[in-house]
Amino acid sequence: MKTAIVYASVHHGNTKKIIDEIAKTNDVELIDATQTVEKDLSEYDLIGFASGVYGGKFHQSVLKFASVNLTDNKNVFLICTYGGRPVFKSIERVIAYKHDNVVGRFSCKGFDTFGPFKLIGGVSKGHP
Repeated sequence: MKTAIVYASVHHGNTKKIIDEIAKTNDVELIDATQTVEKDLSEYDLIGFASGVYGGKFHQSVLKFASVNLTDNKNVFLICTYGGRPVFKSIERVIAYKHDNVVGRFSCKGFDTFGPFKLIGGVSKGHP
């Protein structure tokens, strides 16, 4: 099964830590959505979208990448890291529009120093 994970990990690298661990034991192509705008995803059997939560949604680069490149009727899984709470709605809207099937979700707390969390030295230290 040919698999790709499209990701953005820009704050503390929490999401990259998760997908790097997945890639150690699985044959997965990692695609950095902050560096790649277009990619033909039709050759993949399974596509993951991974992101930290930024302002209550997936990173804009992942959302744009999915909107531009995701083809219809694909199996998709989702990964998010967060400081506050997991949120999948933004990416799920894109997936629903493309008529794709979400086959799984994973979320994990990640180290976060955004906004008021910075005043206390961050939350979820040591995570993921």
